[in-house]
This record gives sequence, C-alpha cells and structure tokens, in this order.
Amino acid sequence: MNNNIPSVSTFCKAIILFTCFIFLQSHSLKAQVINVKKMGAKGDGVTDDYAALKQVADKINQAGGGEIFFPKGNYYIAQYHMQDNKVEDIVFKSCNGITIKGSEAIISLNGNFRRMGDIQKKYSYSSFGTVIPFSFNNCSNIEIDNLEVNGNVNMMTRDEDVKESGGFLLHFISCRNVTLKDLFVHHAQTDGIYINGDCFNFTATNIISSNNARQGMSIIRLDTATFSNCTFKNTGFTGGDYGFHAPGAGVDIEPTATKSGVHNIRFIGCNFESNYGSQLVIGKPTLTTNVNISGCTFHAGISKSTHAIVLAAKDVVMENNDIDCGNSNIFPVWNALPGSKVIIRNNRIKSSASGIMANTKDTTNDVLIENNTIEYTGTSTIRSYFPYIQANISFNNNKIIIPEQYQKPQGVSSLIQNAKVSKGNEFFSNGKKVKPRISYLGTSVIGD
Repeated sequence: MNNNIPSVSTFCKAIILFTCFIFLQSHSLKAQVINVKKMGAKGDGVTDDYAALKQVADKINQAGGGEIFFPKGNYYIAQYHMQDNKVEDIVFKSCNGITIKGSEAIISLNGNFRRMGDIQKKYSYSSFGTVIPFSFNNCSNIEIDNLEVNGNVNMMTRDEDVKESGGFLLHFISCRNVTLKDLFVHHAQTDGIYINGDCFNFTATNIISSNNARQGMSIIRLDTATFSNCTFKNTGFTGGDYGFHAPGAGVDIEPTATKSGVHNIRFIGCNFESNYGSQLVIGKPTLTTNVNISGCTFHAGISKSTHAIVLAAKDVVMENNDIDCGNSNIFPVWNALPGSKVIIRNNRIKSSASGIMANTKDTTNDVLIENNTIEYTGTSTIRSYFPYIQANISFNNNKIIIPEQYQKPQGVSSLIQNAKVSKGNEFFSNGKKVKPRISYLGTSVIGD
C-alpha cells in the first residue's frame, strides 16, 4: 500500500472539516453585529449619516444577512430625492436573517424642502421626496426592534395638487417572516408602513404610527399577519404647511393585484384614533379574506370623514371592540364593492350620525350584525336615521339607545328596511325601553 495516499476516512474527515469551515464562515458573516457608529454614523442629529447607513445596508446585503445596532442617538439623513441627483433609498435585498435593534435611537429624515410639481402626467408629481430609510425587497426572517423613525413632513411644503409617491418609513416588498416590536414611526411623507408584493407571516407588537401624510399603514399584498397593541393615529394631521394625501386612513387594506391579495389578518387590542380619513378601511371582497378585529378601540375624534370603518371584504369578523364613530359610521357593505361577508358582533358602538350605514340593493352581501350596543351620541335631533339599514342583511339582538329628546317628533327615526331578518332588537331611551318610529319596509322577518 502506498502510504502517501490518504485513506478514505481521512479524506472524508477533511471534506467534513472544510465544509464546516465554510459553513461557520458564512454563518459568522450573517451573525455579525454591526454597530452603526463604528461604520461612521455620528448620531448627533446634525451630521449627515446617509452614507454610513447606506454602507451598513450594503455590507448586510453582501453577507446575505446580519444584525444592525443603533446606539443612543439621533441619526440624521440629510439626503433626499431631487430631480437627477441619484440618491437611493436604503434597501436590503434578498437577505435571510436581518435584525435591526436600537437603544433610544431615532432615525430622522430631512423634511426641510419643497416638493415641486416637476413631473406632469395625468396628475402632478414631484421628483422631490424623502429617502426610504428601511426598505426590504425579497428578504426573510426580519426583526426590527425599539426604534423611532421620524419623516419630518411637518417641515415640508409642496406645490398645489402634487400627488404622493415614495416616502415610506418602513417598506416591505415580497418579504417573509417579519417581526416588528416597539417602534414609533411618524410624520412620513406618505405611509408609516407599506406592505406589498406577496408578503407572508408578519407579527407586529407595540407599534405607534402617527401623523403620517397618507396612511398609518397600507397593506396591499400580505398573507397571515397579527397586529397586537398597535396604535394608528392622527394620519393626515401632519403639522406645518404640507397638509395630507387622501385617503388619510389609520390602516388601509386595499389589494391591487389580480391574482393575490390580503388574507388572514388579525388586529388584537389595537387603537385607531383621530385619523383624518377613515380609521380602518378593508376593501375588495374578491381579493381580501379572513380579517379579524377584536378587543380594539376606535375613536374617530377629529376625523373629517363620514366613513369611520369600511368592511368591504369576505369573512370579516369584528367583535368585542369599543367604537366611537364620532360624526361618522360603520359601513359593513360598499356599493362599488359587492360580495361582502361580514359579522359585527358584541361591540359597543357610539355615533352622532347613523352608527350603522348599509344602503345597497346588492344581494350578494352576507352581513350579520348582532348583540351590539349602538348608542346615539348626537346633541340634536337625528338628522338622518339611526341606524340606517336598507340592505339584505341580518340585524339581530342589538341594543339601540336613542335619547327621547333626539328622536324625530314626526317621521321615522330608524330604518331597518329590505333586511333578511330583524329580530330580538331592543330600543332604549333615557334608561327605559322606548321604541321609536321604525320603518321595516321590505324586511322579510320582523321580530323586534
């Protein structure tokens, strides 16, 4: 035997050791912790940290993942998009395993500029806009924890009628397994959080998204997500002279793709408060399914919209929530989006308008409204009807409270028309059962 030829077992061991070495090298790259200050970021609120943070993202992209740490500080991004200056968003691409953590850290964008309408198409657009500080494209296993991101739109101005574009604070496209915790995202040029592109499995806890110009959060394409103890407030109330972009909602679920959409979404113990437009919009029954809203608080407050909540989707369950619609209503159906399948159950609903607004001739909707307390909180005689139902729905076992002095002295105070069934409902006024004038015209089964 030639002793210079290694044995098979020795050769295999060498291969195993080499493989382990390569694996450990790769793993160590992905497990690296990058302190942004060691990469040149100052965090003093004055120095432009754009180049340093862009370098951090580039390094994570090269490694295919890793951990980023923001020590205490205010990390100012002075750069912004303007005509052809070629400033890029800070993008993480095709990474598996990204952790971004902060300790009393603020990422602050430069909002001190004017968005000029220099792009004229059907509408007026602007090439000027803030950098997206956290954009994730085709990434998986993402965790973002304990950060504040300030878009500073309150310092911004714009030409009249300039439309929204870009300017999100957290931007996800085709991402999977995302965990968001203890984040404060506010004063975005458009949305605090934007989710699109066949995303899957999001968990968000203790997120505050406030004072953003267009939406607290937009969900365009997402399957399976839980949002718990999150707050979406003051959308559209940006301060300064910028104003807002329609629709100005707290959360807008609005799929645009033709084959995918938004499915299996839960909001648990969340707060929707004083958003300029709707507090929550869920649209497109053909593309949106299985949304559950439970234990949440809605307070329309200074909202300018008459649509506090829109639930135009399939398999929506809204139960055990405290809902103050202010001078607006809950819409369980939407004329332009037929085919809703909605349950509104065990909620405490207040409104100085109609409370429930369901007015459609479409018969493909399947809506059950039951076991709710619905209270009129206006300070004058009902202007319309309370509730206002002219739809093929089931309205059962609800407690409707209308102070006697605000019921119409003549005419009908409540409409429950064209319903499948209206039974077991009780009407109260000043603590006593007092049934107002109700029109049940066209309702098939009446048992109130």
